[in-house]
Amino acid sequence: MTALVRVGWERIQLVIELGGPAPSAPRLEHQADGTADAAESAVPAEPIPPTWSGATAGGRLLRFNVMLGAGQAPLADGTWILCAAPGEPLALDGPDAVEVALAERSFGFRGGRYRVAPRIDRRRGHLRIEVTTIRAWARSGPVRRQWRRVIRAARPRRRLFDALLAFHRSRAPRTGRRVLFTSDSRTELSGNLAVVHDRMVERGLDATHRLDTIFKPSVAARRNWRDRWRLPRLLAHADVILLDDYQPIIYRLPPDSEQRIIQLWHASGAFKTVGYSRIGKPGGPSPFWRRHKNYTHAIVAGQHDVPYYAEAFGLPEDRVIPTGIPRMDRFFDPAHRAAGLAQAGEAFPQIADRVVILFAPTFRGAGPRSARYDYEQVDWDALHAVSVAKDAVVIVKMHPFIREPAPIPEHLRDRLVDGTRTAMDVNDLLFAVDLLITDYSSIVFEFSTQLKPMLFFAYDLEEYVASRDFYVPFEEFVPGRIARTFAEVVDAIARDDYQAEKVSVFRGRHFDHLDGSATDRVIDELILGR
Repeated sequence: MTALVRVGWERIQLVIELGGPAPSAPRLEHQADGTADAAESAVPAEPIPPTWSGATAGGRLLRFNVMLGAGQAPLADGTWILCAAPGEPLALDGPDAVEVALAERSFGFRGGRYRVAPRIDRRRGHLRIEVTTIRAWARSGPVRRQWRRVIRAARPRRRLFDALLAFHRSRAPRTGRRVLFTSDSRTELSGNLAVVHDRMVERGLDATHRLDTIFKPSVAARRNWRDRWRLPRLLAHADVILLDDYQPIIYRLPPDSEQRIIQLWHASGAFKTVGYSRIGKPGGPSPFWRRHKNYTHAIVAGQHDVPYYAEAFGLPEDRVIPTGIPRMDRFFDPAHRAAGLAQAGEAFPQIADRVVILFAPTFRGAGPRSARYDYEQVDWDALHAVSVAKDAVVIVKMHPFIREPAPIPEHLRDRLVDGTRTAMDVNDLLFAVDLLITDYSSIVFEFSTQLKPMLFFAYDLEEYVASRDFYVPFEEFVPGRIARTFAEVVDAIARDDYQAEKVSVFRGRHFDHLDGSATDRVIDELILGR
């Protein structure tokens, strides 16, 4: 018989470790049992296969994403049974040895809680999963729920948008040659969108395809009246929609089998948890949102990050494609490297013939309004002294969200340079950098392509894990030495002690392609569909 070894969690993934004979077709099967509303429990939900299944030393490990059931919705309320094959509950050997009650998880969200409780059916020796949704507003009865529906239906702008979208869809047959580049976070083409757009033009595809653009300075900003009329028409006519960030209007588009929505996410790899991976954490999403879930494709740098992006976006893994990241093609282009070095020399003349250290930490806080960094953690005098000893220049480049400039004393600015407001793209600056000092920033992915050392100043690691968390434990993830105090940072620089051997391993793990052709793969495989 199959033994139940362990039941636990990895974020929103229920992890079940089995020993002995492996089940042939493991799955969770639903048994409607009255824990849900009568209407919902009348028909059992579709069976759910594991998100991932792999062999262990003595059996098998199964992961089930409880937020990715039928229709990309959370598992339906009721009882779910672990089955070895369709209709065959998995009989377990000695289940009393596992205290599965410890694996119960309750995910809080605005409006209620979503509870998942593994249990043992001791009479039959089966593992069952009890799922219950508790909505805070349910106590107010049906009247409040009805008013919520009325208020949503009465939003005039939403009704107008939906009507215009339906009108334009009915009057515009698909041509297969309309590509829309759009963002709610920037005013013009940049990042992955700009790289893909410019490459399509370079290849002459603008002669055979119509390339439209529409942007907005921020998610919170309102569009002008002209764009409010243009947007539903452009979305309705587009055969391919390209975006690179969170964009609320996209998630309201009704299904269209002839339209591709491709997320060219701006980050280069999975590091800090995002999206649905944060369900149950402060500021996390509701399990029942539909945001991100209508992407037909999302891209990643390599196969290693596919499960994490699929989890974050609430997508099946086969929709996450390891094409590589278009904006990172520059790191494999000698001409772009030379141009970046020249631009860095012009922007920072102090670096000529010196070691260049980039100090680029991320921000603390919930977002742009609360972004901050604890500058008191930095010993500017000690950093200056070690820079002189190493004949180095330190460029300080804070996250754009941080408004307070780095308080570098005037008499230290010959070696310590505040480059935060310099217009130069930080990715181009990396060509000139010999050592990167960062913390929890995704810049680690870009810089790893240069095979140069990194140092991680993580003075608040426990607090950051508690509020944000990582897909892989920080100590196992980072390709370099971790310093918990600034004195350790200075000491590592003085001794050139960075554990630099970790960088090549990191790069090999996260990047499937090191050929500078990610942009062409996105165009050929996803946009043109060749």
